[in-house]
Amino acid sequence: MQTNLEHEHMHPVQRGNLVDFPFRDTVDIEALQFRDSPYWHWLLTCRHLGIHRPNDRSCNWTARIMTKDRRYLQKCLGPALDLGRGCIGSEEAMRRAFEWFDTGEVQGVAHTARPIGRMTSVNFCPLGKVYSVGHALRDYTEWTRIARSKGGHYNILALINYHLVDSLINIPLEEFCALNLKALAIKVIETPPKFGFARQMPMVSIDNLSPDDLRKRKRTFNSLVTILRMAFQHAWDNAHIASERPWRCLKRISVNHCPRTIFLTRTECGRLLDKCTPALRRLTLAALYSGCRIGELSSLRVEDVGYQIFGIRIAAFKRSPARFVFLPDEGMAFFLSCCDGKSGRDFVFLSDKRKVWRKQHTGLFRRAVAKAKLPKEFVFHGLRHTYASDLVRQGVPLEVIARQLGHADIKTVSSTYGHLAEQFREEQIRTRFSPLSEEQVAESGHRKAQLDTLWQSVQGDNWRTYAANQPTSQGMRQSRIRTSKEVIEAFRDCQQTRY
Repeated sequence: MQTNLEHEHMHPVQRGNLVDFPFRDTVDIEALQFRDSPYWHWLLTCRHLGIHRPNDRSCNWTARIMTKDRRYLQKCLGPALDLGRGCIGSEEAMRRAFEWFDTGEVQGVAHTARPIGRMTSVNFCPLGKVYSVGHALRDYTEWTRIARSKGGHYNILALINYHLVDSLINIPLEEFCALNLKALAIKVIETPPKFGFARQMPMVSIDNLSPDDLRKRKRTFNSLVTILRMAFQHAWDNAHIASERPWRCLKRISVNHCPRTIFLTRTECGRLLDKCTPALRRLTLAALYSGCRIGELSSLRVEDVGYQIFGIRIAAFKRSPARFVFLPDEGMAFFLSCCDGKSGRDFVFLSDKRKVWRKQHTGLFRRAVAKAKLPKEFVFHGLRHTYASDLVRQGVPLEVIARQLGHADIKTVSSTYGHLAEQFREEQIRTRFSPLSEEQVAESGHRKAQLDTLWQSVQGDNWRTYAANQPTSQGMRQSRIRTSKEVIEAFRDCQQTRY
């Protein structure tokens, strides 16, 4: 086990593109041809490690950085081959490179570094003999690369690199305990989400979090706990640690379910469609008629429309198996019109630039939502909620809706899509309750004017906020999740500060 002193001196070589590192072995270095310029490998943007081998008498490790004015600075790190002066290995060269990158003189002039391209691995260099949290996460993600879908594997890498690399990755796994989990909880509370390639937002004080923000932070924390628990169990199964404590101390925190209420009325759907580009309008209509996800619609081909059924055939997507989606008459007519003039293997929906829809819809849809003066939180996936909520309001059984959406049972539908706006619930109770007492029916007749006045006085313009209650911790259903005391304290402090 690594001592605390050794732990303090472990250099945080946590970042860098180590996939296909070409200078790992002496044999690889000896195979390099002589040339005046170094052979470079990009660790990060503006941070490179390479081999300079100009002749048979010299072969050195070399690091370089790009400055803010876009010039290069280089530093010789030591011999890469033993030519009579000894040599250093790739791990030591990488340690020296990052040590130089982190010096004050370099930090003052260097251009900002960031990971290269799409994430492919945990940003951690497994130096040293002590098995750390970083080692466990790296081994676990090598497994998820095989066992999970590409999207699922990438999401795990994104969560690890964003939330765990800077705080937990160098802790020896045998020493991991609930105090480390509390530190992670505080970090998650104060760290705003990052979307795509957007710049990192500043840390947020815990007293500025809304109840919905706190709920989202809790869900993020639970996702991280799940990843850590799987990684630690994987390490324990492979005999990298002798104690079960590291993974047994990982407990999720209870999160109260928040039903989806951001869906559109038919009037709002019309406003949204009017603000869409022609191609986006077709894609939006397709989602409203079918409840399909963007990925399912973007891969839909002409041969899938009207195939064996009065509807469309959806290929397997994410964890959902292939399924048929039935359509109303106007929806079937719409899909058929989108297929006119196309052959069987053609895509039904293409962007305005005649390209397959990938992620181009995001910005276009956001602008259409803003122009239509709809809630800024409404995203394309909200069309799926709109579809399901409309069917629920029309009295369609939850089993049917679940089959249409591709869910295995009604649990997701009832908890996520089946929660309706409060004004609609109010109207249903008022109009559908069967008479119970003739005396009170007569009384309601006498008070009709008073009841109508009250009804009109409580109705508001914004049905999404009607009868909305501020969530509190009182009266909540007791959770069976046994969260560690330290983590509960972190989230409780956040709630007490806010209220």
